[in-house]
Amino acid sequence: QDFAAGFKKTMAFQPRVLKQNRGSSGEGIWIIKLKAGNYCKSYGERSCTDDEVLDMMEANDNHSETHTVAEVIEFCVNGRTSKSGTWTSKGVGKYLEGGKAAGGQLVDQRFCPRIVEGELRYNCVGDALVGIIHKKPAAGGISAVGGTGSIYTFYGPDEVKFKNLTTNFLERDLSKVMPALGLADEPIPLWWTTDFILASPVGTPVEEEKWIVGEFNCSCVGISKCLAAYCKDDTPNACFTDIAPEDLLEAERYGKIMGQKAISIVGGPSFAPVSVASITRVAKDDLGLLPQPAKPKFMGALAQIYVRSQPYGGSDKSSNGHRYDSIPFANGMIKSGMSCQLIHYTHQEHEEFFDVCKKFDFIIVRCNPGQIKADGGSQEKFDDSMRMMRKLGIQVWPSPDVMEFMGAKDA
Repeated sequence: QDFAAGFKKTMAFQPRVLKQNRGSSGEGIWIIKLKAGNYCKSYGERSCTDDEVLDMMEANDNHSETHTVAEVIEFCVNGRTSKSGTWTSKGVGKYLEGGKAAGGQLVDQRFCPRIVEGELRYNCVGDALVGIIHKKPAAGGISAVGGTGSIYTFYGPDEVKFKNLTTNFLERDLSKVMPALGLADEPIPLWWTTDFILASPVGTPVEEEKWIVGEFNCSCVGISKCLAAYCKDDTPNACFTDIAPEDLLEAERYGKIMGQKAISIVGGPSFAPVSVASITRVAKDDLGLLPQPAKPKFMGALAQIYVRSQPYGGSDKSSNGHRYDSIPFANGMIKSGMSCQLIHYTHQEHEEFFDVCKKFDFIIVRCNPGQIKADGGSQEKFDDSMRMMRKLGIQVWPSPDVMEFMGAKDA
């Protein structure tokens, strides 16, 4: 009821973007406009009626649909029913299922029309900017999600044309982000992104431009330079050695910075690498992983999930069962003098898995949203146990609480 009332009010005022919390690669992210275009002049002046018609576009593939307000609300809450109309989306709706504890949340934000010119993705390791990507939607599209024909242009962190935005973000705003989210006691995520959309009118001087954060993302952000190791129908045997040498060098640069940032956060004494013999070995091999240091400064783990019912173990895996970009992450820790063991979570071994986790100084979580549930486990149970690790003083990157506020997926 709260969602229905709120959505009817915001929708009557401005074009909207609805984002499900558990989406990935734009699935369940909708750009929505009133078909009649009869927006009210001030917020709260009116609310939409159930029968008003909405034009919608989903960000995962830029496909369009037309539904009434009532059908949209029904689909978001209950999924495909006799009241929701006919949907061509690949998704099933039910975005609020399970409530907040299970990740059942929706973000309702205003649409920024200059997104058609593209958005800037700032890739960060902790408080260090390592690269900028200009993501421009395909002609006629609104979403710049990969696979939709969008054009990506890569820039270094010191790109002159974005100097004003970069300086303001890093020197003025970055220190305020975690406190503003109620996460003052949490470190900035180890590997995360911020997507900026230009909101100022065309012709605004650069020094006066206003950029809006479309989303933060620390939920299994991929290293794009490692995509060659990503299994797809046309590359079912993709693996670490398929990454081009120049791309691997760049990925390893990211990993090295991650290691340096991680070691500055952890603190305290440590001992030898941890025995993981009590949990199932899922990956076929550790191709590309450097040897663990004999006397690590700190002990770490990189936690993954392999969806046993899905091709390749899920949509982000190499042929050996690891995430396609896990090796550069782990090697970055190892090069900084820390151990980083690759482990997989299976819900049947929940207790054993977290007994092992207690022995680490830090845990890097690389479990894509929805994959734990897809493998038969409970995301809520997993998150609660990771919160317990934090209470024990173990660093978790990203922690469930940080994920709640900064874990949005591609829009």
